[in-house]
Amino acid sequence: MTGSRNVRTRPRNGLAITDLLTSTLLSELCCPSDELWIVSGWITDIPILENKHRQYDAVLESVARSSLSLTEVLAELAARGAHLHVALRSVDHNTRFRNRLQDRVRPDRLSLYESADVHEKIMVGNDWVMKGSMNFTWNGVQQNEESIDFSVGKAAASFERLELRTRWIEAG
Repeated sequence: MTGSRNVRTRPRNGLAITDLLTSTLLSELCCPSDELWIVSGWITDIPILENKHRQYDAVLESVARSSLSLTEVLAELAARGAHLHVALRSVDHNTRFRNRLQDRVRPDRLSLYESADVHEKIMVGNDWVMKGSMNFTWNGVQQNEESIDFSVGKAAASFERLELRTRWIEAG
């Protein structure tokens, strides 16, 4: 299956990106990508999966609780076999997220990259890509008007992963 959609968020009118992030990460929990890439200039450990009605318990299994943060979901994906590649701007704002992620994910399942110039915002799995103007922060997800392109398809995801590997791994 292939396809794409542009989502322009307008939180003051009730359209936020939370539902897209939730459904994407729930899908990942069901069938984790071999590698999951996140690149963001600014990132915080935002609540990402609200489970207050326990509707996701079957998917969450042993980590089921009423709410999971981004680092908790990423750690569970790594525990289920995904290798996480996370590239961040090297600023104090991102330190807490980076430290929490390092505390929760085995070192052999996590590759961290930093640069003072990171401004790109993208998340890539095996067969999907989410990219646009949104940082993975509370303001980016809940407050700001953002534009996000969400594409489903192995070709688009493979292309983006190759570009990210070239930039972050091979450039070393």
